Amino acid sequence: MTTFRSKAVLCIGSDFVNLNLRCSFLERHGWHVMSSGKGHDGVFRFSREHVDAVVIDLDGDGSEAALIAAELKRRRANVPVIMLVRDEGVLVPGATAQADAILLKSDEAKLLHKTLKNILHAV
Repeated sequence: MTTFRSKAVLCIGSDFVNLNLRCSFLERHGWHVMSSGKGHDGVFRFSREHVDAVVIDLDGDGSEAALIAAELKRRRANVPVIMLVRDEGVLVPGATAQADAILLKSDEAKLLHKTLKNILHAV
C-alpha cells in the first residue's frame, strides 16, 4: 500500500469564493495548495515555484483558460493541467486541447481529489 505524499497544486480561478473553497478542500485532503485569481499571475507563479499539477477554473467560453494552459504546457509540458468547465458545449473549439483532464464543475467535489491523485500517479 502506497502512502499519499503531499504534492503542490496551483489553482487558478477568477471566482474568488470558489477558488478559496477549492483550495480549502484540497488542503483538507493533504495537498500543498497555491492560488492565483488571475491567469497571467498564475503563469508567473507557475514559473517561479515547484508545481506538480494545475487546476484552471476560469469563467467564460474557455478561450482564456486555453491560452493559460498552452503557456503552462509550453513552459513545462510534463505538469498536468486539469480544467474545470461548466458545460463543454459552450466552449470555443479547442479550449480544452491542452488539458490532461476535464471535469465538469458540478462533479468537482466528488472527482477533483481522485483525479489529481490518478493523474499524478500516471506521471
